[in-house]
Amino acid sequence: MRIYRFRVLIDHESEAFRDIEIGSEQTFLDLHNAIKEAFGFIGQEMASFYVSDEAWDKGPEIPLADLGFSEEGEVPALMNEVYISDHIRSTSQRFVYAYDFLHMWMFMVELIQAGDPAPGVTYPRVVLSMNEAPGEHSREDDLTAGIIDEDPYALDAEEQQYEEDDEFGFGDEGEHDEFGHGSIDDLGDDYR
Repeated sequence: MRIYRFRVLIDHESEAFRDIEIGSEQTFLDLHNAIKEAFGFIGQEMASFYVSDEAWDKGPEIPLADLGFSEEGEVPALMNEVYISDHIRSTSQRFVYAYDFLHMWMFMVELIQAGDPAPGVTYPRVVLSMNEAPGEHSREDDLTAGIIDEDPYALDAEEQQYEEDDEFGFGDEGEHDEFGHGSIDDLGDDYR
């Protein structure tokens, strides 16, 4: 078994990155879990790896789960089925890793070294950690910022005025049950 060292850089202003070592016979699911743990992400969001080139273009997808989006019956191999060594084509192999398709966390994963395993070491493991990673949910505020300035369901004081003679605030609209609904008798002859 060979050990690959990947530099994993999150696409964020923090420029946080982690160097992760993983065995050639471990799966992309193992790498997925190692990246999540290394960056402090604890959610169970969907994710995919994409085999990439030197320009960071996305190639074949290695998804966490089959979501049924494959083209014409082609089912992609899933993370738990694909070994890391299956997609090492060069000494500078790259992958793009997308985590949480709503917040779209993107990571650039680049092979920076290969070697033999160290005796007694468990892989995968983080061997270098630089800069503080952003919080997994730190983008939630960005999604809603500037969209709604105030509660659209809040009622102005004048809209909350009810006629005093009706206990439920419906005036002379007929009898209503505890849910604010009238009976079929209130509809008139046209609806019978």
